[in-house]
Amino acid sequence: MGFVVTSLTDYTEKATELLRAGVLFNDDMANYSVQPGIKYQEYLSITDFAPYAQAGDCGLATSGDTTFTEKTITVEPIAWRQRFCTTDLRKKALPMAAGTLNGQFAPSMEEHLTTGIIEKIKEATEQDLWLGTGTGLIGDDGGWFANLSACTGAISLDTSGFTGSYAGFAPSLTNIDDIVNDFIDNITDPMWARGVLTLHMSKANFELYRRNRLAANYYYDQNDPELNANMEMWALGYAGSVKIKAEAGLNGSNYMLLTWDKNLYIGLDEMSEVSSAKWVYDEITDYVWFKASYKLGTEIAFCGECVHNMYA
Repeated sequence: MGFVVTSLTDYTEKATELLRAGVLFNDDMANYSVQPGIKYQEYLSITDFAPYAQAGDCGLATSGDTTFTEKTITVEPIAWRQRFCTTDLRKKALPMAAGTLNGQFAPSMEEHLTTGIIEKIKEATEQDLWLGTGTGLIGDDGGWFANLSACTGAISLDTSGFTGSYAGFAPSLTNIDDIVNDFIDNITDPMWARGVLTLHMSKANFELYRRNRLAANYYYDQNDPELNANMEMWALGYAGSVKIKAEAGLNGSNYMLLTWDKNLYIGLDEMSEVSSAKWVYDEITDYVWFKASYKLGTEIAFCGECVHNMYA
């Protein structure tokens, strides 16, 4: 299947829509606190209330404490560039969709290329949000784990009371339940008051927990629809209060983080510089370029309401 260069360059609006929907404004992003309209750096005004009850009477004095905290969230521009030779593209046939002879068609070249590239951008962006890149691409502190290491009050998991592999923090089929329980044991009263808490971990560790739970409660849990979910489930015994969620951005890492999702902030611009994706054709070289750019940053509002295992 061939392609027409103009069909690629005319695909800019759709490509941008796919970038925004697939990377910056997907359903998973909506779980967190998204702060748009940041040109470079802005303050996050965080308010914590501690009201105290009094016996009802006339002329009551003020009662309680209100703490105002300011944190900065920084967004940095991130750019993606990929080059294709038009001659090579014309030689490549796209995969035929099943049932093509019955009226179904394979995707067009621009759709095929754009979808594949944006899927990889999404994967890389999720890893940056969690672990950072080490090159300052996402704000001045990197991802959320870099935010944790730079602030005070975060609850670091203590594995000193355990023996064997857990002491060196190597999650396994036999100790993953102990690890999850250790996270839950470190939840504070203010955290419980936030509602549903989420323990974020890699897909590999998520699957370890699933298999551990099946092995321990096989006859009871084998038909549990939550247990058969692809990326999230309730912690055993904590349905409705503690969720375990697999994060593509944590794949390859044993880092885990337990908090309430709105405690995690994502900074965007989308005003002075709007995210975009487009195809550009160079008539001199016969190269077709895919160009995408956006601005992104991270911050954590209440570090004291995060349990993590960075130093376990």
